[in-house]
Amino acid sequence: MEYIDYWRKLNDNFIEFLADKGYTHDILRHYRGTINLLIRFANARGYSVYSKEAGLEFLKSEERLMYLKQAGYKRQRLIIRRLDEYLDNGNYSYTYLRANYECPEAFKEVLGRFIQSLESENLKSCTIEKYRIFTIKLCKDFANNGTESWSAVNARALSGAFSRISSKDQFAKNVRKLFGFLVKENIVKYNYSGIIPSMHYWKRIPSVYSESEISVILSSVNRSNEVGKRDYAILLLAARLGMRSSDISYLRFENIDFNKSIIEFIQQKTGVINQLTLLPEIAEALQDYINNARGDSVEPYIFLTCRKSLQTSIHPQMSSAAVSRVAAKHFRQSGIEFGDRHHGAHALRMSLASGLVAENVPYEVVRTILGHEDRDAITHYVKFDTERLRSCALDVPMPGDSLAEYLVHGKEGAKYV
Repeated sequence: MEYIDYWRKLNDNFIEFLADKGYTHDILRHYRGTINLLIRFANARGYSVYSKEAGLEFLKSEERLMYLKQAGYKRQRLIIRRLDEYLDNGNYSYTYLRANYECPEAFKEVLGRFIQSLESENLKSCTIEKYRIFTIKLCKDFANNGTESWSAVNARALSGAFSRISSKDQFAKNVRKLFGFLVKENIVKYNYSGIIPSMHYWKRIPSVYSESEISVILSSVNRSNEVGKRDYAILLLAARLGMRSSDISYLRFENIDFNKSIIEFIQQKTGVINQLTLLPEIAEALQDYINNARGDSVEPYIFLTCRKSLQTSIHPQMSSAAVSRVAAKHFRQSGIEFGDRHHGAHALRMSLASGLVAENVPYEVVRTILGHEDRDAITHYVKFDTERLRSCALDVPMPGDSLAEYLVHGKEGAKYV
């Protein structure tokens, strides 16, 4: 019993420590999973307490993961290293969410004012952090190349920084925000961001499936068992409402009103509330899973894993990755030919969007359903709306005299080439 209490306490304290450092829910799941594997290994090898030697032996036993595409072994090495650092002194300087970039002293005061202006706009913390890191990198580039203060910044300094940066696609957007602030506060005289070109990269066409293919996938689910009932409800939420796998993972009982037929939740990606209509077939599938398959768990989240936690002996919440794996599994089992198309939960979301666009549903409505804030976020779905694109086609004009003669008689018979 003392053995079990030791490992349980070690695991709980370590995870709680990481949570306080700002680690995300999904990252903590990876840590829990690896520590659970470590505990099983220790139990099999007779380790009553953890030591660095035990950690090394565990990693040796996991070397089979070294060649996985998901870099599973590399992640496990990192987790064991973090555990060792934690046990050495109960602390370490590493912080997951905030990279420790140091701004040059001459630029630091203005950076602080810029961050305060972003906070006053109620931007998300991750967005503010993105601008902070970008600005520090830009200031360091200025300082390293002879521009030692904001007053010395000019078009040449900014264009030079642009030429040296590796990720040019976000540079123009970030620098416009920064220089808009600098000009407004009279820190620089001119808005030099206008000289930076916007970089347009080809966006991969989303993988979409026809309604008949979606029907084949849904009908292939075996709903006679507990796993099938759960998976069917997950697939419906993705295919009929376009919910992201992260939002399905975090869906709680309080987010669903069966009486009013409403699903309302805060989107994990954007932090924005989204409200959707609870369609009858989804309501039926959810109630079937909740009443007949989920069990009496104390977890507030609706969708749970099939395996019990080693420490608590309860079924924990499914991760967003697990939700995607559920979708991928049923894509494969359905027997449809997906070729090089993606075949996960996101493909179901994309298929819903393209289907709505093809049915002449206004873009604004589709954007609202998907929970996008950017008004241009779904414009690329028009690529699938072939019938509407065909209606925009222009007739090919008849060839003029010289071209007509060339087409009929070739080069020798044409007056002009």
